[in-house]
Amino acid sequence: MEKKNERQKSESDTKTENSAERVSFAECKNNKTSENPFITGRLLITGDTHGDHGAMAYIAKLLREGDCLFVAGDFGYIFLNDTSEKSYLRDVNHFLVKHNCYLVFVDGNHENHPALNSYPVTTWNGARCHKISSRIIHVGRGEILKIFKSEEQTEPIKIWCFGGAFSIDRQYRKLNESYWEEELPIDEDYVNSSKNLEAEGYQIDFGITHTCPLYRVRTLGCYHAAREEEPLQNYFQWVCDKLNETNEMSADGSDEKKGRFKRWYFGHWHTDWNQNWLEVMHLEELPQKCRAIYLDLEDMETGEVID
Repeated sequence: MEKKNERQKSESDTKTENSAERVSFAECKNNKTSENPFITGRLLITGDTHGDHGAMAYIAKLLREGDCLFVAGDFGYIFLNDTSEKSYLRDVNHFLVKHNCYLVFVDGNHENHPALNSYPVTTWNGARCHKISSRIIHVGRGEILKIFKSEEQTEPIKIWCFGGAFSIDRQYRKLNESYWEEELPIDEDYVNSSKNLEAEGYQIDFGITHTCPLYRVRTLGCYHAAREEEPLQNYFQWVCDKLNETNEMSADGSDEKKGRFKRWYFGHWHTDWNQNWLEVMHLEELPQKCRAIYLDLEDMETGEVID
């Protein structure tokens, strides 16, 4: 399945916020609803979909009743922000409702950020999110989802989310039409993230971002390397190290929570690190539990690639 190139235009009447006027999720005051649905099926994840209808149709055939599909950035179905895209998302939402599924994504760099930010803010499973529709959710930067799968579950599955990255193809794009300054985080996003992680004692199960921790750039190859993205990669490396450190020993020094942190998923690099990659590299586990994902569809809880 091929994923198409991102759309290169936005509606002429799209309003763009000046970067000085940007509002972080931590500062947003219009939280009107709180939704905490059970996710009864699998927690699935894939990489950059870039608004590709074929990719979504392929994935839809693999979904089961109650599944939740995560996309690790460059979602891309809200890029032109026109009637055609909105009509398509209504159809997708109808399919999700019919099968009791959810589609949840973090933002990448190739997104129409002002359009995303125009959607109402809600609290969905403990995280501040933009509610695109009843079953399509955009998670804010630095937020932590707390997923329950049944009433019997005493401890939620905690998923830390942080979107954003730098567009290295800016020379082929136009500011406020096909790329936006909001693609990179602002200080309040980092503060919000660190506050939320600290509140959980850095005890989370999964991380979902668009770009990766700094140390992984050399492993992946440097065709996405950009100085503008290094502050974000540095922050992710600090978080990654903190998660691995906390994962080794719980706050009271016992082994009670040892092994909780399972995997960090990221997109952006258009490559898949899966079992085949591990075998080629003669590795038994992913470096620092980081998993690059693109075309694969993976069950987050089992690590199984779905096909």
